[in-house]
Order: sequence, then structure tokens, then C-alpha cells
Amino acid sequence: MVARIPKGVYTMKDKIAILKENAPLYKKASKKLKSRLLDELSHILHMNRKYIATVLRNMTKAVYPVPGTKLIADPSVRAVHRRGRKKIYTEDVKKALLKVWEISDFLNSKLLVHYLRANQDKLKKVLDGLSPETRRKLLQISPATVDRLLKDDRQKIKFELSVKGNPYSSSLKRSIKTEAWYEKEIEPGYVEVDLVHHSGASGKGEFLYTLTATELSTGWTELRALRNKAMVWTRRALEEILRVMPVKVVHIHSDNGSEFLNAHVQKFCRERGIKFTRSRPYQKNDCAYAESRNWSLVRRHTGYRRYDTDEEFEVLDKLLRLLSLRHNVFIPTMRLVERERVGSRVRRRHEVEIPLNRVLRLDGVSDKTKAALVGLRQRVDLIELTHEIWSLEATLEEAYEKKFRRRNSYEK
Repeated sequence: MVARIPKGVYTMKDKIAILKENAPLYKKASKKLKSRLLDELSHILHMNRKYIATVLRNMTKAVYPVPGTKLIADPSVRAVHRRGRKKIYTEDVKKALLKVWEISDFLNSKLLVHYLRANQDKLKKVLDGLSPETRRKLLQISPATVDRLLKDDRQKIKFELSVKGNPYSSSLKRSIKTEAWYEKEIEPGYVEVDLVHHSGASGKGEFLYTLTATELSTGWTELRALRNKAMVWTRRALEEILRVMPVKVVHIHSDNGSEFLNAHVQKFCRERGIKFTRSRPYQKNDCAYAESRNWSLVRRHTGYRRYDTDEEFEVLDKLLRLLSLRHNVFIPTMRLVERERVGSRVRRRHEVEIPLNRVLRLDGVSDKTKAALVGLRQRVDLIELTHEIWSLEATLEEAYEKKFRRRNSYEK
């Protein structure tokens, strides 16, 4: 054969079927034809020639191990016998054991065995419903076997306890459901919010913040400057973001900061019919979309300096609004659309698109909003916008340096 066939094309079941089909031909063939047949089968199936010859010779061969008994070799039939010890404590024993374990308030294995044997008369409702054989096995079970049978269920209960809320946290915090990154159902209107601290090296006193709000399905991001964590500023920023967001907000997800986990924000979402969830404690990846914008849109342009004056607030607010505009209308972003595991590797496919174009493809956005967004893009000059952003960055740095020099002169 000239053609080449890669390994792994045929399963073992397919190979046996091919050999079974060629076995009668092999037995009747001449020596020259047998040699040619073995070469071709070895090339197609990637199997040893001697092994193929042995299988072809013995396939459908009749054997008489006992007078009156005829066995015919057929490798496609699975052997009835399986190696290893048979299971003694089967699924019905495990189910009964789980019931007793739950009734005992989840005792450890040694105490559970003693509890089971000492309270047979009180566990009649469980034991009487079992077959005699299952009951006998349950009463003679050892602590080691109990550990083995209950291993998976113990791990499951341990995990459920680990993700439970802190019983000493406030009732308000417990009333807001946690949502992990792998539980998110990304739909239009799902918004992650987060706060960036412009505190510099010290978190003491009052300083400015940036509120980041990212819509997950389109990547549309709005940035607003806050004077501090007071509810009046947070609520005002959220109201404005909901007003300018082109997609109707149906879900807000935040971290565990006190600026979001309070009765005011909860009431704000409830009045507007918005679902409100929070991240798990110390799990920044549960709010990954907003966290990524904190770097690419905020820190890259504002740095890690401390901003706490009115002048800095005015400049920062203008800068953040222009950064939002450029990002939403002109800057393409990557969005994961497919994840596939191939062996030990994970292949990911991303969609690269501008947030504005993703919004224009959504059916839930009105034609009026889409026309306004297209008109906005036509009116904005990208180069002038970029130069204005650079100018505001320089102005912010100048305001910071002026404040720094003023404070140094007061200290002298």
C-alpha cells in the first residue's frame, strides 16, 4: 500500500471486526497471499504481523475441552470473568450506612460502628427495611470500611461547609448571595462593579476613589470618580452609570467592600428590579472583569499616587469619562467564546471586537440607542480625544506635584 494510515484511527473493537472479516480468506489463501494480507493488515492496524497471524489462525477455531462441549474462539466477545476481589459492601449497604450516619449526627467511623451495634433496637425503622444479607453486612462492618465507603460524602459535606457564610457576619451580608466566577451566566445586563483606591502609600484619612462598572457581554465600561466612600457619592455614580449604560442593567455583582454591601445599595437594586450578588471573601477572581479594567483603564493612566484635593477630583473625573469613551467606542477587547480541553492542554478561542459593535449586535438594545451610539462615534475625533487624555494626565500629575510642594512648604 502507498497510502499511510495514522495510529488511533481504529479502536480495538474496530480492529477485531476487521480481523474477523479477513479470517476466512486468510485460512483459504496461499502462502504468498497470506504474506501480502499480513503486510496490509499490519500497515492498516499498526499491529505486529505475528500477532495478527495468530489471531487469524485461531479465530472461529473450534475447541473441544470436554466431550460434548464445543468452544469457538471469538475475540470480540468480552470475557465474563473480571480480575480482582468481588465487592462485599455494595451500594445497598452504603445507602443504609449513610442513613445511619446521618441519624448519628455524622459520628466518626469507630464511634459509628459502636453506635450501630449498640442501638440496633432503636434503629429498627432503618434495619427492618433491609434484606437479611444487607443487614448482616451492615452490622459486621469495620471502621476502615466505613471510612472507605463514606470518603466521597465526607468530602462533599466538607466542601459545603467551607463555602457557607460566616455565622458571625451581619444579617445584611448573609442576605446577599455569593456567586463564584464559574457560576456566572453571562447575559446582557450583567454588570460587575469595583472600587479603586487612590490612597497612595497610606490608607488613612479621606481620599478619592474610582468606581468601575463593566458590562460582561459587551465589555462596555463606565468609570466615575468618587470623593470618598459616602453613600451619596456611590449612589449618584450608580444612578448615572445605569442611565448612560446602553444595555439595560439586570444584575449587579460586587466585591465585599462596605461601599456596596449596605442597605442603601441593596434597596437601590431592589427598587429597580436588579439582582444583587457579591464575590466570595478573598476571591478576587469572582469579579475578574472589573478587576482587569482597574489596571488597563485606571492604574495605567492615574498610577498609584494619593489624590485627595478638589482640584485633583475635577481633573480625575474628566479623565475617567474620556477614558471610558475611548474604550467603549474605539478600543477592541478580547472575550472568551470557547474553551476546549485536548489532552493535557486547554484551547481557548477569543472574539476580538469593539464594545460599541457588540452593543449594536444586541437585539435588546433599541434602534434609537444604536443610532445615538453610531452618531457619537462619528462626532468624536479619535486623535483629538487621545491628545486630550494625555493633556489631562499631565494636568493631574501637575496638580499632584503642586499639592506636594505646598505641603512641603508648610512643613518647613
